[in-house]
Amino acid sequence: MAHDARGVHLAASALIGTVAPTVSVIGDALLDVHAAPSTTPRPGEDVPARVRLSPGGQGANLAVRLARRGVPVTLICALADDVAGRVVRAALEADGVTLHAIEADATGVVVVLVDDRGDRTMLSQRVPFAAAAEPAASDWLLVSGYVLLEPAGEDMARSVAGTAGRRVLVGCAVPDDRAAAWRSAAMALAPDLVVMNAGEADRLGIEGAHGIAVTDAGGATATIGMASADVRVPPGSEAVDTTGAGDAFAAALVSGLLDAEWPPGQAVLEGAVREAVELASAVARAPGAQARMESES
Repeated sequence: MAHDARGVHLAASALIGTVAPTVSVIGDALLDVHAAPSTTPRPGEDVPARVRLSPGGQGANLAVRLARRGVPVTLICALADDVAGRVVRAALEADGVTLHAIEADATGVVVVLVDDRGDRTMLSQRVPFAAAAEPAASDWLLVSGYVLLEPAGEDMARSVAGTAGRRVLVGCAVPDDRAAAWRSAAMALAPDLVVMNAGEADRLGIEGAHGIAVTDAGGATATIGMASADVRVPPGSEAVDTTGAGDAFAAALVSGLLDAEWPPGQAVLEGAVREAVELASAVARAPGAQARMESES
C-alpha cells in the first residue's frame, strides 16, 4: 500500500479550510559513520569494510520522515559550526525541516557497525542539550528517548509535560544502570503515546500512557484507548540495515494520527500502523537511517 504521502496533510487541510497540524521534535541530530566490515574485526587487523557518512540521530530521523510526508515540523537539537554540523544542517534544511539549533562545542557523531544480518552496534558521541531545550508551540511533541538519558532529562520532561498538544515518547537503547532514572523521566513526561521496540517494552514498560506501540522483527502492535492493531511485515522483507527503521515507524504512525480524533478509532489506528510498518520495513531494506524511500518525495 505504498504511496506518495508528501503533502497529504497540507492538501487535506486546504480542502477543508483548516491549518495543518504542526509537530515539534526534541532529539539529537548527528553525523552517522556507517561501517560494514567484511569479516569480524580483531585487534591489530586492518579489515576491509564499506564505510559511508550520512545524517542521523533519532530526532533528525523523526523530523525528516515527517517533513517528507508534508508535515510542518521543527527540530530542537544541538549543532556546532563544525564540518559535521554543516553537513547535518544542510541535509535537514534540504528536507524542509525547520531547525531550532542549540549552540554546541561539537556536533554529535555515531559510529554504526552493521553485521551481515543487518543488526547494528552503535558507538555514540552525543552532545547534551536537554537543559536548553524549549519546544516551539505545536499540536504534537515528539521526544527522543535519548534526551531523557541526559542529566537534565527529567527536568526537561517535567517542563514540557504541561504543554498543549499530544506528547509522544520514542524509545531508545537504555543501559541497565540508567533504566530506573530513564523510566522516572519518561513518567514525568506523561506521554500520550509511547513507541518502543519489543526489547525496550519488556525492560522499560511505561505506566500511565494513553497508548503504546511496540515494534519487533515481524511487524508491530499498537493499542490506544479501545482501539488496537497488529500488522505483520510481508514475507521476503529481509533487513539490510535496521538503523532508523524504528524512527521511521514512529514518524509514519504519528503522521497517520495527526488529523484523527483522540483516541483514534479502530480503522484509523489500523491504517496508521499498517503504513508505519510498510515504511519501517522499506527503511530496513535500505542502507542509512534517512535513505529516501519511493513513497517519499
